[in-house]
Amino acid sequence: MLKGLTKGLIKGIHHITGAVIDGQRDYDFYTQVMALRMVKRTVNHEVGNLWHFFYGDYEAHAGTIMTNMLFDGVPLPKYQRGRGSIDALSYSIPIGSTPYWIERLNKHGYATTERPERFGEKVTHFQDPGGLDSELIESDNDSRDTTPYGGLDASNIIRGFHSATLISRIPELTIEFFTSGLGFEVVSEEGNRTRLGANGGGPGRTIDILDEPDLPWGVFGLGAIHHVALTVDSMDAIKRVWGVLGGSGMILTDLRDRKWFHSAYLTEPGGINIEISNVDPGFTVDESLEELGNTLQLPKQWADQRERIESELPAMKW
Repeated sequence: MLKGLTKGLIKGIHHITGAVIDGQRDYDFYTQVMALRMVKRTVNHEVGNLWHFFYGDYEAHAGTIMTNMLFDGVPLPKYQRGRGSIDALSYSIPIGSTPYWIERLNKHGYATTERPERFGEKVTHFQDPGGLDSELIESDNDSRDTTPYGGLDASNIIRGFHSATLISRIPELTIEFFTSGLGFEVVSEEGNRTRLGANGGGPGRTIDILDEPDLPWGVFGLGAIHHVALTVDSMDAIKRVWGVLGGSGMILTDLRDRKWFHSAYLTEPGGINIEISNVDPGFTVDESLEELGNTLQLPKQWADQRERIESELPAMKW
């Protein structure tokens, strides 16, 4: 019934968000070890006195944005891998750069594990300091022109996300949701993994679905990847997707103004949190490209409480 109604609207991954603690450790890892740029220093949209950090490439392009919600002092359990959870986020790196990244991560105390090749691509696993399962995938078909940053060059720079891997409670329904509801296509299958592609597929436009029926349901907590956000180009497109999914019986949130983009959220039939986000007005709406991430930028609902929020946020060294 939904087939084709949203075809071409989803362009790929917009951002991926984790649930972690220790803002200083998080900031140091992503800016110094991963050599990503802090593109937005802000706070949780729902709880104004908790940090929320956005990292990405120099220009803060959609598809490069890793965001972490800091839950210091919040009584959350530890994440447990299982059905209905996001298994891993994966970054795209140039062919031949794996040894560089293994040495770099190991030097800073982060263990790496070589995983079997996936659809012909080299995969290396590590965990970030908050416990997020992360991967580096060598790809020879990533056409994104990433500006060198953080002392890296084109031979080893992270070019953005490669993909995200979801462990669905009901893989058939999750695949149907992505293909019929969001216009993805089944690209390939390998063992218990089904690869889905949006907008032609490839790095930044890939979602993998795992079928692991013997796993228990996952438990959300610290070290979990909270959601994957998918990109649309415009407000008209996000309203179109929102209307089609809502009209088909899916339960979505209202359209929310996140200051730098707009979002709607839902839980797909396999238990995974998904966000649909547009790209306007962008991260330069409140600070220039050259100054991204240098100062605290508050969501609109917290703008008149800056003094209180600044006094309550955990101290940081930038």
